Amino acid sequence: MMRSSIKLLGALVVGFVGVAYADQVIVYEAPLSSDQHVSANFAVNRTLGRAWVDVEVRSSMSGSEALFELPIEKQVDGLYYDSARKQVLYRTATGPIVCAEDATSLGGTHLKSTENCRLIPSTEQRSVDNGFDVHEQRVAKVVLDAQTATARLEAAAPGR
Repeated sequence: MMRSSIKLLGALVVGFVGVAYADQVIVYEAPLSSDQHVSANFAVNRTLGRAWVDVEVRSSMSGSEALFELPIEKQVDGLYYDSARKQVLYRTATGPIVCAEDATSLGGTHLKSTENCRLIPSTEQRSVDNGFDVHEQRVAKVVLDAQTATARLEAAAPGR
């Protein structure tokens, strides 16, 4: 009895670890008006070794002046900046994944994506039931899709 319980617990732990990084991480999800769109980029504090995702929700331009809106800073568990390597890394059970690297141009430093951690913005219409009636609502979503080396190899394999 004890041995089978330990095997079951071990299988659950192994299964959980495998699933934890196989799924995509929802970074942001919120209602969106019809004239807004969403985008996302990595951001860092190089001094403190911190990284996060900046989500920008922008309205379509009205008139001749551009609207300036501050990004929404979203912390992601496991995402950090390594100042020695000058990289944004995402911690997984099998090791860190390089999401972005420092690059310089015109004397300034910016982040260049490695495409290992895609930030996928999207919008969708959803039916919302508030208890009185049902209505359609547009919702914005940003997903972090971190690709392990195994997942990248499987995606590149012929016949997939």
